[in-house]
Amino acid sequence: MKKRVLIAAGLLVLSVLAWAGGGIEPELESILVESEWLESTIDHENLVLIDTGRSPDEYAAGHIPGALLFDRESYYQTVDGTPGMFPGVDVVSEALRELGVNNDSVIVVYDPGHGLWATRLFWTLEVLGHENVAVLNGGYGKWADESRSLSTSAPQSVSRGSFEPEFRSDLVISGEDLAADLDEIVVVDTRSAGEFAGTDVRADRGGHIPGAVHLDWSLNNTGESVNTFLPVDELEEFYDVQLASDKNGRVVTHCQTGVRGAHTYFVLRLLGYEEVALYDGSWIEWANSPEFPVASEG
Repeated sequence: MKKRVLIAAGLLVLSVLAWAGGGIEPELESILVESEWLESTIDHENLVLIDTGRSPDEYAAGHIPGALLFDRESYYQTVDGTPGMFPGVDVVSEALRELGVNNDSVIVVYDPGHGLWATRLFWTLEVLGHENVAVLNGGYGKWADESRSLSTSAPQSVSRGSFEPEFRSDLVISGEDLAADLDEIVVVDTRSAGEFAGTDVRADRGGHIPGAVHLDWSLNNTGESVNTFLPVDELEEFYDVQLASDKNGRVVTHCQTGVRGAHTYFVLRLLGYEEVALYDGSWIEWANSPEFPVASEG
């Protein structure tokens, strides 16, 4: 009996040492994690915590301890005259390596709290083939509201990472491919009602992609001062009704420049949709391309 106790104790010590040394990866509970989980995992050396969508001044005034500021321009740029595009595998991969990202890193992303920039980066990381990535529910706003620890110090120098991407072409679609397969795709337009109807015109033409389902991105969130995602069961019920399709069908989300669309992309991934992609060019590209059809009714 004593021998068994000693073996068990030894295994426990080894487990603790492996955890402290980063030998065991922190296990993501979901692609949407809560502040309690992050607080319990925050010191793990294999965790890369990214603060995005906030200014350097906001970051300096207070951020989650250990978080690295990642300028959204590192993954969201004007490409060939179209704003808000994925700037390319090499560009983003190099920026991630500068943050210390490796292929086995567990990445948690947060923004001010609405989730817009965190989910855009989430989509970007998935496009690059990084699987261990999650969004912090409620972001900085919820963390601070819960009076959890904050830092005003810049993290110590970060060792360059060795991340090597594996591009996921199935997660992004071009305007040409979308136009060619409109009858086979459920298009989810996440813009405002005015943009969808064509009364709020923010490009050469107003309106929407023919056949698109209008679901404003903000319906994914509580809309409260601490603006978290709605509970998963509520999101599940909402999208099951609105999309009226099984989770194996092809769904493409979009907005004006691919940020609000990324928010809904994330929610559909959270709900288990198998074939969901983001139209990166979004409305700004579609409406400014005369060859693409536009509808403006209802």
